[in-house]
Amino acid sequence: MEENALYWIWAQQVFGVGSRKPMQLCRKFSSIRSFFEEAPALWEDHTVFTPGESVRASQITLEDCAEIFRQAEAKEMQVLTPDSRGYPDCLRQIAAPPAVLYVQGELPPVDDIPTIAIVGTRQPSEGGVMAARTLSAQLAHAGVVVVSGGAIGIDSAAHNGAIEAGGKTLSLLATGLDVPYLKSNQQLRKSIRSHGALVSEFPPGTAARKWHFGIRNRLISGLSCGVLVTEASQKSGSLMTAQHAVEQDRDVFTLMVDCWRSNAEGVLQLLWDGAKPVSCAADILVEYKGRFPALQVPERQPLSEIMQGMSLDGPKSSDTSKEESSEEAPEIEMQTHSGTEKPLSADAQALYESLTREPQTVYRLIEKTGLTFSKLLIAVTELEMAGRVQAFSGRRYAKKS
Repeated sequence: MEENALYWIWAQQVFGVGSRKPMQLCRKFSSIRSFFEEAPALWEDHTVFTPGESVRASQITLEDCAEIFRQAEAKEMQVLTPDSRGYPDCLRQIAAPPAVLYVQGELPPVDDIPTIAIVGTRQPSEGGVMAARTLSAQLAHAGVVVVSGGAIGIDSAAHNGAIEAGGKTLSLLATGLDVPYLKSNQQLRKSIRSHGALVSEFPPGTAARKWHFGIRNRLISGLSCGVLVTEASQKSGSLMTAQHAVEQDRDVFTLMVDCWRSNAEGVLQLLWDGAKPVSCAADILVEYKGRFPALQVPERQPLSEIMQGMSLDGPKSSDTSKEESSEEAPEIEMQTHSGTEKPLSADAQALYESLTREPQTVYRLIEKTGLTFSKLLIAVTELEMAGRVQAFSGRRYAKKS
């Protein structure tokens, strides 16, 4: 255990997750331990403590904090504080740096390599899912760490795209890392942990609450060089993340979308506010060549070329604003089509004909179909939504029984 870890946990418990005070007071008193030792004399000082904070400061003990630390260790969580060597410098730059971070997996060196957040609605169109997954794969191929929030919809597409491309991804959660929020994404969380890290500011055992998501969103942008918003309504957590990005001097990117869809309103607002529209990873990464000299910007491979000829449905639900504004809506699974089966695109048909009942690696399927990695990924997504392919570990696929 690091020397000051318990004092940082104490400060987070006293002032609350997302508070600016722990870092401000640490600077004022030269260290978080110094502040802790002087705190009893300041309990009645309302320029330091609110009445509620004074009560918590007098009641929460270091032994209570040690128990939180033990719970985290028992569940294989690394505990990072601003005094930790592995604490990201990029988070020190934001208005309210987290006093404590809980991490499962391996946190990549986010200060030394490009990191891009991909966020959007939980109820995306098929085109939105394919675009997020493809862009994420392109970014991961270029060595970028893809950051998102671990939810269904666009978040899942972003994480999956990075994993399938053999890259790294981070998921920022609004609960304790041991809480099985969104049970449908349990397997995805395991994959993220193996290909990056799960990260939370919330101690073990913390359940989801509506206001947690807004607190969490500042870390999605804070850990990123830029934020790409795909599909989002005007009242959405994704736009909150974009606003945090602006406040933190991060870049904001958007995808061009069909303007008649409700999911387009938030993206259009961002465009009016000056966000950069992009169509492939190269459009994003060209912004960071000067900052990361070793970065190899790939050739442009626009989504308009990759997805050409595909017939894509609209959003899965028109009630996106209600779902996104609450961030605590019931779990909504991506549904396959019912009734008349939609014809497959030429690429998806070629892939389906190459599949067998035995899982095959993505590289073997590229050899058999002649498709590029990006096009194969799009075809896989199309077959998954049609319920005609089954994914296995190691980026292997088979016909669904």
